Amino acid sequence: MKNPIFDSTVWKWLCSLKLTIVLASGATLVAVGGSLLIPFHPEIFGGLDGMPLGPWLRQGLAQSPGMTGWIAASGLLVTLLAINTLCCFIDWCFSFRARWRKSGEYLIHLGFVLILIAFWWGSLAGFRSEKNPLLPGQSLALPQPGLSLKLEAINPVLSPSGRPMEIPNTLALYRDGTLLTRVETRSNHPLLWKGLVAVPVSFGQTRFGGRNLLYSVITVSYDPGAKLAFAGGLLMGGGVLLALFSFYRKRARGDRPDIR
Repeated sequence: MKNPIFDSTVWKWLCSLKLTIVLASGATLVAVGGSLLIPFHPEIFGGLDGMPLGPWLRQGLAQSPGMTGWIAASGLLVTLLAINTLCCFIDWCFSFRARWRKSGEYLIHLGFVLILIAFWWGSLAGFRSEKNPLLPGQSLALPQPGLSLKLEAINPVLSPSGRPMEIPNTLALYRDGTLLTRVETRSNHPLLWKGLVAVPVSFGQTRFGGRNLLYSVITVSYDPGAKLAFAGGLLMGGGVLLALFSFYRKRARGDRPDIR
């Protein structure tokens, strides 16, 4: 027997296609309209890519609510769209036998919800730290309790003329003095550990102790929702393939008209 909740007017409204269209259209219009402000106000939006959205948005709303409020509004609309999508998925789960052919579409729905959850998780619980200069032997304390990143060595690869072609770094991650991982990093080969990414983005030279020493500039970021976002992407990709297979199978059987 089907639960009466799924026959209620409120539930049908939460699962309605009209609500989906209104929320998706509203989020798109607000995001596109608001983004037109970005090029004209670099003093406000210049640091948007340098830190997670959660801390940046709290700071932006406190300082310039009129300029940054559209980001909160579009985020709210997308979150409501995710709730609408999740309700559709739950409704489909309880009617699986009657609508199993639409499995691909609902896998896309579930993947979208997981990606949005991962985004908010990373925005609120993650961090990004840029432009951290480290000399060999120096350590950088990370926002996570007990974690520190140590630059153990710089091993420049020089061209015949003596110019650095690449600057491999040996980075080590510690928790309360205990080594967690040690990696030789270089271009496109960062240190990776449970959602934490540390990569040297630049280097320089400084005078220290009467000698010229190389130092590395390290960027560290942490996204706890990365694996969840990856799972959501896999679900969406699988859903697209399944939906295409189902569509062409029905078309071959004459269940759908030809597309002209």
